[in-house]
Amino acid sequence: MANARQQGLHDHFYSILHAMIPRPYQQEALDALHLHVCTKETNPCVVIPTGGGKSALIAWIVGKWKSESPHVRIIILAHRKELIEQNAAELQGMCPEFRIGIYSAALGRRDYDADVLFASIDSIYKRSGDFPAWDVAMVDEAHRIPPKGEGKYRTFLQGCRKWNPALRVIGWTATPFRMGYGAICHKDHLLNEICYEAKITSLIHDGYLCKLRSKVGVIQPELGGVKRNSGGDYITRSLSAATNKKVIVTEAVAEAVRIMNAENRKSAVFFCVDVDHCNNVSKELQRHGIHAPAITGGTKRKIRERAADNFKAGKLRAICNVNVYTEGFNATIIDCIVLLRPTLSAGLFSQMVGRGLRLHKQKNVCLVLDFACCIEEHGPIDILGGEPIALATCELCRESFSRAIGTCPACGWVIPKIVFDKMEAADCEKRLHETKVSQRSILSNVPEVRNVHTVFASRHRKLGFPDSLRVQYRCGKSMFSEWVCLDHEGYAGECASKWWAKRFGLHQVAGGSRPATVNEALNYMFLTQGIAEYTKTISVKRKGKNWEIVAYNEAITKTDDVSA
Repeated sequence: MANARQQGLHDHFYSILHAMIPRPYQQEALDALHLHVCTKETNPCVVIPTGGGKSALIAWIVGKWKSESPHVRIIILAHRKELIEQNAAELQGMCPEFRIGIYSAALGRRDYDADVLFASIDSIYKRSGDFPAWDVAMVDEAHRIPPKGEGKYRTFLQGCRKWNPALRVIGWTATPFRMGYGAICHKDHLLNEICYEAKITSLIHDGYLCKLRSKVGVIQPELGGVKRNSGGDYITRSLSAATNKKVIVTEAVAEAVRIMNAENRKSAVFFCVDVDHCNNVSKELQRHGIHAPAITGGTKRKIRERAADNFKAGKLRAICNVNVYTEGFNATIIDCIVLLRPTLSAGLFSQMVGRGLRLHKQKNVCLVLDFACCIEEHGPIDILGGEPIALATCELCRESFSRAIGTCPACGWVIPKIVFDKMEAADCEKRLHETKVSQRSILSNVPEVRNVHTVFASRHRKLGFPDSLRVQYRCGKSMFSEWVCLDHEGYAGECASKWWAKRFGLHQVAGGSRPATVNEALNYMFLTQGIAEYTKTISVKRKGKNWEIVAYNEAITKTDDVSA
């Protein structure tokens, strides 16, 4: 009988899976996660951009594992009731025969007898001993797991391991880094490695996410005097003093409304700094004839839900919020994001902008209006990466490990408190004074035009290849390079010949003409002067972690950053 039931669950799940075919990248993620769990002992993390269908992926993998092993027990942890509700609803709709429970004070439920439990970390973190042992623990928005200290996630998961030391932990996130700590995956952290990552630009290119376009507002707050906390982000009270000024709110809202009207934007989300700022923005929008409720953490649940439902139904043209709609708000109708809340957190920036990535039949492009220096601060959304992981070296065994855990995993040596505090203080000082990047495009595949101030030229050698001419362009504080392969043959040589001809012409030789060799170029007295006279601007775009020069002498536009 049990075998027949198991076969029935198996057949039902795969009939559902066939009817709801995962997108190619989703299938790749499912396969990668399943392979990782079957072949490795480390705890993996799956990185899916906002709007990429993370809830569906969780439902698919839980359904697969439950259909193949009905006795497996799985808990899915989240920090917001909206995430708990949508994840549970996704699985319930896909597999209605599963015993699915919810444990969340905010939702008024405390289920104890479910094999699959969707739980609020705030409600359950002290209750690990109240449940039978779990086999798998998943963490939605896994970037919230701190790499050090106790914390609610660590408290709960360590408690679960008392009952099942073999507990597997799986993370799901759109931003696999945490401000002040860097990457969330490391051999010494709870999550050890990324098993699959889908890229925003790929999903946009393939039509699975909405295109983004950005405009930088004329008025921007002056952030030079804003204080920062130990984690590196702005202190809210200090930030509010810089942003919640009548002239800034008035002009920013007026420009936002003008652009919204000109482009017929129907569903805008305004991100604000604090309650007072949010109320002022809401009132200013009302002066322009737009009713936009101010939603904050203190707003009553029924009012929040009614506002969200009305917005999703198209009954509200705009909605203002403070840290409410950064996560778990799946309103596909959003066609405009208005950033009035500056942040130094790349993760928060990504979450805010990500609200507009979901597809909807009534929009082709989501417009991002930046009145908070966010794009200038963080650059393109698809290359955000956080800081590198801070490492320490054990003074006993010389093991290199993540400093965040404080203890050598090899021999148990503990970083002395005075040494640890000095390291943390140095990092904090660095975050407080580090210079900011300046890129004005919301996506990295949009070229940016830079003014060229200085040109340098030198020889570049690479073992096994002919020499090339390395040309460097200083644009403000930034440096961009290209390699001109004058001594190469084939396609690279052809490109180099055209490059040289445009700037200096070709040498006439018997049987035709040719460009200079690298030696001849470097011996030419006016080499850098000639390149500089020809090259007034360069157009650059991201290629992986590097910059690529894609054009020359294009006109500077208002949104191009010409100072960096």
